Amino acid sequence: MASTKRLIVNADDFGRTSGINRGVAESHRRGIVTSATLMVAHAGALEAARVATENPRLGVGLHLALTGGPPVLPPKQIPSLVDASGQLPEKPEGLAKATPHDVLVESRAQLKRFREILSRPPTHIDVHRHAQRVPAVLEALVILAWETGLPVRCVSLEMKTRLKREGIPTTDRFIDSFFDAGTRLEGLLRIFGELELGTTELVCHPAVVDDELPAQSAHADPRARELQILTDPETRQVLQAAGIRLIHFGELQTSAP
Repeated sequence: MASTKRLIVNADDFGRTSGINRGVAESHRRGIVTSATLMVAHAGALEAARVATENPRLGVGLHLALTGGPPVLPPKQIPSLVDASGQLPEKPEGLAKATPHDVLVESRAQLKRFREILSRPPTHIDVHRHAQRVPAVLEALVILAWETGLPVRCVSLEMKTRLKREGIPTTDRFIDSFFDAGTRLEGLLRIFGELELGTTELVCHPAVVDDELPAQSAHADPRARELQILTDPETRQVLQAAGIRLIHFGELQTSAP
């Protein structure tokens, strides 16, 4: 059993907008964010790649996005995934009729795009809006993990059982309560105080709110609060006093004492 507390603080949606990219960079440089996951098909992806290059200690994974934006592949190649305008569905429920083939080939294309723009593999893979609850998406995620050996975000006990059975690396726990109404300093400090031994992932969504972000996300202003809290000096002080070690997914298999 692990005898230390390790924490991965992962910022989702990296590459979605310039304001998100700025928020990820600031929360890493001045705060406690150790990891981010990149949305490769969005307009800010190349800028995010530059941010990642300028911050080599930031672990960067693939934020597999099968909802809420454009696909990487031409829409005619993945007809069951896209609507009449060639866009992916807004919510995971829109993937109910997606074929396993279309999900897998688009997922592989996003992984290939990641490697092209960052010139390296991702540290891990997770899924935008937890779309892995759709069976075809979970199967594609497992196949990508088989093919690459990469760790995968685990969001439920059922998923943890599956990943363990398949021998896919993941964390011991996942926390997503630092979000929306839970975006408070006292709430984050409470999470630190209750952290268990082993490795935990805490997901966050920091951003600098610019004109572009509210047009793309209803969850805009809370992202600015997250940035403020994640870079608050008290946050790091309490984390260090609790003896919590910050890591990213690239260290997952080498972080055991």
